[in-house]
Amino acid sequence: MDIWGAILVLARRFYITVPLAAASLIGAYTLTHSIAPEYHASSSVVLIGPTAVEDKANPAPVNPFAQLGTTTVAATVQLDLSNASSVAQIQAAHNSTNYSATAVSRTPIITLSATSKDPRQAVSTSNQLISILRADLAARQRPFTAQPTQQVTVQVLSAAELATVDTASRTKAEAVAMGVAVVLTIIIVLIIDAVLASRRRRHRAATGRNAALDDAPAPQQRTTVVRS
Repeated sequence: MDIWGAILVLARRFYITVPLAAASLIGAYTLTHSIAPEYHASSSVVLIGPTAVEDKANPAPVNPFAQLGTTTVAATVQLDLSNASSVAQIQAAHNSTNYSATAVSRTPIITLSATSKDPRQAVSTSNQLISILRADLAARQRPFTAQPTQQVTVQVLSAAELATVDTASRTKAEAVAMGVAVVLTIIIVLIIDAVLASRRRRHRAATGRNAALDDAPAPQQRTTVVRS
């Protein structure tokens, strides 16, 4: 059957097509509209070099992180947020593991973002990323110096806050569900039409056979005359 033939069937069976399509579309919309949107929270931090005043009489211990420079350290420590330890801490706090950390090119700035269907969880995750980053950087420098003023530190540029609400996933699900509903409606109507047409053909064939039997001439009876 070609497309035009399918359209004719749908139009002929409109009393089935219309209510079935309406029920399918309403059902698809109801199911997918309950999908929660995604919330995005973002924050940014900047790495600050040691702030201790140099004392030539009592020089500070050598801190290789300070010697590397904050830009290089930023590009390095951002990777720590994706290791197994960081993920485990995020999960233990019941926060979202859908997050990212990106060092801004040629700057000591790191942007942090988290995504969740719960806006509070998205913000909480972004805040925890800052805490993990700060603790991890301090732990790496502690073997060289325990003085915060002699360490590279993390300063918050912008606190975690909701950036956008993403409803694209729900919209996509609604579009897919409605498309499936339309296709199923077409298939069901075509199947029903085929079944009804088959029954109609069988009924016509049976009626034709009965009519042929009724029109057939009656068999002639032979009469036998017995002479005495």
